[in-house]
Amino acid sequence: MKFSLFALCSVLLVGKWGQAQIAQEFSDPVVLLQEVARTYAAGADTFRMEAIEESVSENEFQHLWRKTYRTAIKGTGKLYRIETHSGSGSYIQVSDGETEWISQMEGKAYVKHPVPANWPTMPRVMSGGNFEISSAWRMRTYLEVEAARFKRAAFLPEETIQVEGHSFSCYVVRVTSSDSDLAANPELHSETTIWIDKKMLVFRKQMEQIHNYSIIGEVHIPHDELRITVYPVIDFQPKLDTALFHFSPPADSRLLASLEPHIDLPSMKPSAPMTGEQAPDVQFHAANGSSVSLKSFEGKPVLIDFWATWCGPCLLSMPSLARVYSDAKGKGLVLLSVDEDNLAESATSYLARHNYDWANYHEDGKIGKAFKNDRIPLTVLIDAKGKIVYYDFGGDEAGLRSAIAALGPEFSSTKASTAK
Repeated sequence: MKFSLFALCSVLLVGKWGQAQIAQEFSDPVVLLQEVARTYAAGADTFRMEAIEESVSENEFQHLWRKTYRTAIKGTGKLYRIETHSGSGSYIQVSDGETEWISQMEGKAYVKHPVPANWPTMPRVMSGGNFEISSAWRMRTYLEVEAARFKRAAFLPEETIQVEGHSFSCYVVRVTSSDSDLAANPELHSETTIWIDKKMLVFRKQMEQIHNYSIIGEVHIPHDELRITVYPVIDFQPKLDTALFHFSPPADSRLLASLEPHIDLPSMKPSAPMTGEQAPDVQFHAANGSSVSLKSFEGKPVLIDFWATWCGPCLLSMPSLARVYSDAKGKGLVLLSVDEDNLAESATSYLARHNYDWANYHEDGKIGKAFKNDRIPLTVLIDAKGKIVYYDFGGDEAGLRSAIAALGPEFSSTKASTAK
């Protein structure tokens, strides 16, 4: 089976770059990528990011091309704007701090509701335009984690590239799927070239060549994909016009209850909730080799968060978790997080980049089993007597605050959201 597009791309890469030359400012490409991760982490408060992705996926019997535009803007407080344009349609999601609108432009339809505690609203059905909205909002977090994920990398000669009419002087780094800290998948191989803006230390372009399989029942069908993404706009702490965060629906558009497909989804509630049970006495093990037992916190309420850096919803819920903990830790609440990463260091590095100051422990296969954890994010609240009083998936900030407020009068003020 031959794929001329991929073959041509490989020839161009080898012919143009030849022998790699190491960039002078950084002697180690992994160190450079770690610096890029820190840049994205530092830009979490307010940002404006735009991406244009073009991809070709093919096997012996089909050839698929698609192009997607994504914009994510985060202002102060609860101000945000997300836009996507793709073959699945054009979507806009906007908050003025009090009201959130989500509009599907071609269908001339929109929804409107108060900004939720866990803003912005993310769809339960990840399909089509809903998936693109989620991908746009996760762009900054995804690029941070992607930059930090590699244990090995290779420099290629530096280049000056053009992105949407602008020139950027770039370091060039190449990585493969085997260089990643993710668990190895023998059926997937990828090679990614990354152009890193020398001035800002951010990604300006990614070119991914992916060999994977589509799984249909017991059949694995091989396919190849070439995905090129450019980032023409990356601005941290930008000056933003307040008009960006206002939305006026077109006169001929319809107000709907939901834009999501009418699918009978399985409940997101736990299949085996442990609410009301005594918490199991488990041992937590940290990346530095230290350990602690849950029983050692007896007499204090304990909040346990199960998460991973490869889990998008987990990372999106982290700011919410930090807000809750900030409000409750002075009243005696203990927060322990348990990561399910392949390498414990990946999780501790992520927490350090964001200055999250709670204790993190690595899943050893026993903790999750003891808490009947079959998916993440999972949040478990244990009262001072060791009884589980809250057990839920998905990062429901309002529900968690209510449960903490019920721990005692000293926690009553925690129920009110102080999201910023």
